[in-house]
Amino acid sequence: MRRSSINTDYIKGILFWVALVIYQFLSSLYLFLPLFYGVFFVYAILNFSNENRLISVYLSLLYLCIYDLNKGFYLFSSLIFFIIFYNLFVEKIENYFTCRSCILVVFVFFAYIGHFFLNLFMAYLLNQTIPVFSFGYLYYIVIDALIAIILFRKNI
Repeated sequence: MRRSSINTDYIKGILFWVALVIYQFLSSLYLFLPLFYGVFFVYAILNFSNENRLISVYLSLLYLCIYDLNKGFYLFSSLIFFIIFYNLFVEKIENYFTCRSCILVVFVFFAYIGHFFLNLFMAYLLNQTIPVFSFGYLYYIVIDALIAIILFRKNI
């Protein structure tokens, strides 16, 4: 008897990304939910040169753009910061630190802080209101760093 089946990996992937977009909107309502900005930034850094995972990297960068829209940052500032950070700092950080967990923590830290300062610089150039740095960023950095260590420690 012939069994008709479909590839469920695509359906699982689509449902995963839809759930993440919904989670992004829920994180606006409930401030204690981590934003996963640093996690997706680190994922994009670690897999950017991997040809097999380019679609996932593009979806991660799309998630970062949705983060920009949802949190009131300038559109595509995450992409601009990713390009600058990847080209100028990733190799230097990987050569400087030997501890894999430390590299992940540094990537998450610079993801949040660099993105904030890029938006601060853009607001200054455009003579707009300056975004406020709060201690909530430190909470998100710590949570995202722990999640990144758990998920990506073996991928470096």
